[in-house]
Amino acid sequence: MTNEILLGAENIQQLAWGAINGCEAASMLMGLHYQGKALDLSYGQFLLAMPISQDANPYHGFGGSPYKNQKGKFEAIFVRPLVDWASRYGSLENLSGADPQWLYESVMRGNPVLTFVTVHFADPEWEQYPFGKVPANNHAVLLDGVRDDQVHVSDPIDGKYWMSIERFETIYGSRRMAISILK
Repeated sequence: MTNEILLGAENIQQLAWGAINGCEAASMLMGLHYQGKALDLSYGQFLLAMPISQDANPYHGFGGSPYKNQKGKFEAIFVRPLVDWASRYGSLENLSGADPQWLYESVMRGNPVLTFVTVHFADPEWEQYPFGKVPANNHAVLLDGVRDDQVHVSDPIDGKYWMSIERFETIYGSRRMAISILK
């Protein structure tokens, strides 16, 4: 890659709102706001509209509470219910399974990409739940920049930063779950 782009999406700090588990909603709202969508919604209002899964399954909705950890629940929302919910606010494209190059191309076209990674981009800590094996250190960030050997993310916990494309691809590749937020 020889081109460089930095979209400059905002950064919503989920912990400032008391949402210890609210990374997917924060990353989605950052992307929607970047595209000029849902501008009348604060992060707190957006969280209140998030669908909660009655069976604590993140493949059905948010599996618990964004504000607290609950034993036996996996506090997250995965791609399908996240797209179903957030598509009422803007246009989205499910890029799950995509090669990382597709994510970079989306950003180069001006469309930030919500990516499922791990907290601090640490190695995944896999745990078994009734709905499947997932990393206990699940996290979502907004990919909003690309240059030669680095990507830029707006991270709802750690802020905005450039990081090694190699580390990003290693962690993204453990699940390959992503959503492009379109213009």
